[in-house]
This record gives sequence, structure tokens and C-alpha cells, in this order.
Amino acid sequence: MNLTFLIPSQTIKSDTKKTVKSVVGGQERVDVLSRCLLNLSRWNRRLNSEINFILYLSSPDEQQAFIIPISSLELELKSEVDSTQELIKILSKPEESGVSKENISFINLIQKLSKDSKLYYLTPDGLEVSELQIKNNQKEKACFVLGSQYDLIEEQEALLSKMGATRISIGKRNYLASHVVTIVCHHLFLRK
Repeated sequence: MNLTFLIPSQTIKSDTKKTVKSVVGGQERVDVLSRCLLNLSRWNRRLNSEINFILYLSSPDEQQAFIIPISSLELELKSEVDSTQELIKILSKPEESGVSKENISFINLIQKLSKDSKLYYLTPDGLEVSELQIKNNQKEKACFVLGSQYDLIEEQEALLSKMGATRISIGKRNYLASHVVTIVCHHLFLRK
């Protein structure tokens, strides 16, 4: 199975100087996405699947997608410090991490992803994730779109609806994005 997790962020800027200390202190909420990177790296080591993480910088002056193939990360991420350092490196020098960076609108990114992946949007009022029926084979491609520390903006939600994304829920509460990716992976691969 080929999994992609797309997380738009309105707060992260590619051109600001970041350090581990500033990120852990909450700068641009890079810490939220750093934990997602760490959790996806852990799942990638456990599974026979291709996992991609797309960090989409969605502020109007950014509109950039960082496409991170988790298996191509050179460093084995063992801690939040490792993942924070790796994400800082990815944002400043993506090419050194095997990451592609693309200037693209959210609309064009979703249209591109929808050509070969089934789209899923995580929201509190969707289909229960345990009811999700995805075949675990190499031909299946699924893209899960979720918010980071904020929900998607109305225009993003409307686009996903228009593109036929299946609304998926892990519960009525708001969860950390890093927990959401773990819960989704658990339901896809470890449920009985």
C-alpha cells in the first residue's frame, strides 16, 4: 500500500531561521509536524508500505509542497530532537534530504494527488475510521488530508468535498496530528 499524509500549515514559513530550541518553544508550530514526521518514520520501519508525508505551506506567500518519502530519510529518527533537526533541514535544504519541493497551489496539489490516489479527509463528523475498507496491497494508493494544529480552511474543505474525498473520523474530539497519523496507520495495518 502506498500512503500519503498531507498536512497543510498556515504558520510555517520556509525562509525563517529555525533552531531546535526555537521549534521546541513553539516557533511556527514546527513541533507539531516534527512529531508527525517521527511517528510516520516509526510506522515506515514497521510496515511493508511506502509512506509519504507532504507538508504543505499554505499561507498565501508560500504555497509550497515538501514531498517527503519517509523511506528516503537517511537518519533513523529515534526522538523528537532527531525529527525536529530533520524537519529544519528539510525546510531549509530539501534537496539534501531527498525531498522534492514544489511551488503549487492547494487546488493543483489536490488535483494532482487525486489522479492516482483515493482521497480521505479527517474530520470529526466523518465515517468511523474502523469502517475504512482499504486493501493492503501494493497497488492501493491512499492520501489522507488532515489539519495540523488548526482545521483546514473552508476553501480547502470545499475543494476536498468537490473532489470526492471520503470524510473519515477518529472521534468527536480534536486530536494532535501526530496522534491522528498513528491511529490511521494502526487501523489500516494492525486491526484484526
